[in-house]
Amino acid sequence: MEKHGKRKPEETGNKSRSASESRVRQHEDAVLKTCMQFFAEDLLPYLGIPGKVTGFAPTESVVLELRKLSQDFNLIREDGSWIHFEFQSTDEGVNGLRRFRTYEALASYHHRVSITTVVLYSGNIRNPATELTEGLNTYRVHAVTLRDRDGDALLAGLERKAEAGEEIRRAELVPLALVSLMGGELPQKERIKAAFRILRKAEHVPETDMRKLEAVIYAMADKFLDRADMEEIKEEIKMTRLGQMLVEEALEEGWEKGMARGRECGEDNFASLARILLGSGKNEELLRASEDRDYRKQLLKEYGIE
Repeated sequence: MEKHGKRKPEETGNKSRSASESRVRQHEDAVLKTCMQFFAEDLLPYLGIPGKVTGFAPTESVVLELRKLSQDFNLIREDGSWIHFEFQSTDEGVNGLRRFRTYEALASYHHRVSITTVVLYSGNIRNPATELTEGLNTYRVHAVTLRDRDGDALLAGLERKAEAGEEIRRAELVPLALVSLMGGELPQKERIKAAFRILRKAEHVPETDMRKLEAVIYAMADKFLDRADMEEIKEEIKMTRLGQMLVEEALEEGWEKGMARGRECGEDNFASLARILLGSGKNEELLRASEDRDYRKQLLKEYGIE
């Protein structure tokens, strides 16, 4: 009889890496969905997608076998047509195109609308498949690869404007939420630090929009950086609107370990809460938590974050 020994170390390691990579992809997907919900009207022109957005469309379709097909994001254009977004950190090739075609066909049939599918590729994906021909029909998607965009140039341009004292508009700042996913030579830590420095100098953007951007960039930092690098990022965060809010809250609470420890606890707690809310698709809750102290305290207690 064949004996079954303990699982080999490399097998355990492979499963652990696979689970870790899956969590990273889920985190990235949640952040991108949040960006689209908060900043769609600014992101579409930046990504080269035409049309004015007037609302959000349903993302779930139920077929006869009771499978629920969930799309990543749907936007409604001014002319009534939809833009269907899929966020991909892996290249599925033809199988991915078949899946997107299914989503698009079902939603178009159920809602009687014209739909264009845009696939936003992150990671190191380049030159993904965009067409699938089967039978008499050819299906196409609009592919946007973030690695083809120069994150270093984006940061340098905004820093020049800030140093010159020029007004920086919200539409110019929104791409900072995606700068961690773009191409370039700067290390992730330096990109994120630069993004926070630029946000601090954007005095003409409403505070609500700034906190949204700060929360999304912080979530990206939490995904990409290790603990040592995050300590440096916290020095940048404490000078942002979000950081100042957390410091004030710590002081008001009168935490025994002092302002420095209070600030650190506040930042760590908010980071933990942001991860949970983003991972659950609760984007509106994240926005409200970044603005409403009582609601934030309620959620921290609800999720057992102390």
